[in-house]
Amino acid sequence: MQLPFPPEHPATIAKTQVALPSGSFIRALPFTVEETQRFRVDAMVLCAEIMASAYIQMIELALRSKWEQALSETTRSGHLDIGMFQHAWSMVDQIYSLRLLLRSLAFTGDDVAAFMVATEPAYVLRNRMDHLDARIPNIVASRDNSRSLFGSLSYFVIGAVVGEPNVDVFAVTQHAEPIRPSESIAAFRIPAEIRGPIGNFVLNAAGQELDLDRAVLTLGPVMVRTNEGFEKSIRVQSAEKAAEHGVAESDLLAHHGAGLKLMIALNAREPDAS
Repeated sequence: MQLPFPPEHPATIAKTQVALPSGSFIRALPFTVEETQRFRVDAMVLCAEIMASAYIQMIELALRSKWEQALSETTRSGHLDIGMFQHAWSMVDQIYSLRLLLRSLAFTGDDVAAFMVATEPAYVLRNRMDHLDARIPNIVASRDNSRSLFGSLSYFVIGAVVGEPNVDVFAVTQHAEPIRPSESIAAFRIPAEIRGPIGNFVLNAAGQELDLDRAVLTLGPVMVRTNEGFEKSIRVQSAEKAAEHGVAESDLLAHHGAGLKLMIALNAREPDAS
């Protein structure tokens, strides 16, 4: 479903800033960039793009889930719900990697600091999943009522968007695991601002609350500044080196582009004339 999102909505930021536009400078850095740095920037671009894609697909699944439920009260859209958890936890993975990459690249600034603060829970969540099997005995032995392994996912959606014009807004929270006695199965908080038509995605797990919207909103400016900073710096350096060594500046900015997809036809046959 194609919905109009305001310019400041995380979905818009995900599409236009977190996932950098095609042709952005750091999507294909020149070969003259030091290789370790180039690989780290490549990783940063891809992690951000996967994160943006996961957020957008999470929205699409949330909308499909509510529509399918509305079409048939007896149908539970479990396959869509688990897909949303898949994308939420994929975002955790990418956030964790981005935090490490930003540190290794020694990127600083108010925008980086804002992203680091917003995504701090991702460290605990990723660590929990990396050692899930070893942690299960301790989780079982704990008396905490939030022993859920994968937690709960919450968000808000405007009623009219999902065919319920008489409802101003739905507060949705979902839990994918079996229901266990004396255990909190879901959690959500009422935000100061409800982002329409759908938004305010929050993952609650292991006593941590990761605001996925905020992660997207704070990463956008980091990606934009990183792209602009690299382009400005490298173009200046390339111009200076080209003049110094008498070579074409375009040679110093050379790269092979980014993204490749091959589709090879095997055992192709002539179309049936009949």
